[in-house]
Amino acid sequence: MIVFENVTKTYDPDVVGLQDFTCHIGKGEFVFLVGASGSGKSTLIKLVLKELEPTEGRILVAGRNLGTLPQRKVPLLRRNIGCVFQDFKLLPNKTVYENVAYALEVVGEPRRMIRRKVPEILNLVGLGEKTNSLPHEISGGEQQRVSVARAFVNHPPLLLADEPTGNIDPETAVGIMQLLVRINRTGTTVVIATHDREMVNRMRRRVLQLDAGRLVRDERRGSYDQTPDDLEEGV
Repeated sequence: MIVFENVTKTYDPDVVGLQDFTCHIGKGEFVFLVGASGSGKSTLIKLVLKELEPTEGRILVAGRNLGTLPQRKVPLLRRNIGCVFQDFKLLPNKTVYENVAYALEVVGEPRRMIRRKVPEILNLVGLGEKTNSLPHEISGGEQQRVSVARAFVNHPPLLLADEPTGNIDPETAVGIMQLLVRINRTGTTVVIATHDREMVNRMRRRVLQLDAGRLVRDERRGSYDQTPDDLEEGV
């Protein structure tokens, strides 16, 4: 689903976002990106979305070489990638239903399909009774569920989440992560950038750890707390 080959991203003046990064993420995987602030997690996500261009190296998403992808085809790329962010990015003057429907409207989905798909996805995320609520009328956890619903309503093959539990309480965060697991089980590849140490350790999925733009660990069923030294010692 995602291939990075010797990718370096340098910001002016000489600030490294990623350094000689190579990694393959297969279809249907569930992967955590971990590392300190500034380690390169957000840079990686922006490169996948083609919001940034690499300084060196090659990136493929679903078999498409982003380096040769014409600018006119970038919107089509992004339509096939669901995105969930820490700050929800909901439209404040639109209802829960309208926020999710908007993701379908912008890709030209017929109205009859919108009327069918939106209630289905809102029921999936547990918000079937909140369709007419405005974002400020629901909790932070519910707002994040709307964000997840909007990202998944098109059933994209890839879903990226940047700190999806950063602004919600731990108990609610568990529910959001369980929801992302359910989405992953439908076949969608899920990549989550997070500082949530407890959640990563609890779930024991693949962990990619970044440090100063470099990949320092790629561990199947890994934890946030393991270090490269631990792995070498067999801990």
